[in-house]
Amino acid sequence: MAAIQIKDVPNRIHELARRRAESLDLTLGDYVLSLIRNDLERGDVKEWRQRMLARPVINLPKGLVMDVLDEGRNRK
Repeated sequence: MAAIQIKDVPNRIHELARRRAESLDLTLGDYVLSLIRNDLERGDVKEWRQRMLARPVINLPKGLVMDVLDEGRNRK
């Protein structure tokens, strides 16, 4: 397995990350790895745009959409 080393981390950032890892009952390394993993699994904006453009278009009657929105607003 490969390793990543991060140099010149400001003390404030290091302390915040350490505390967050501790609150999640993780090591600092496991916490940082989870951040990297989550970011990479999310994909980038270009990939997201391609996925969205590939989805089928759903045309709903305009009145139906407005009725649903109005109903949601009236629940408050």
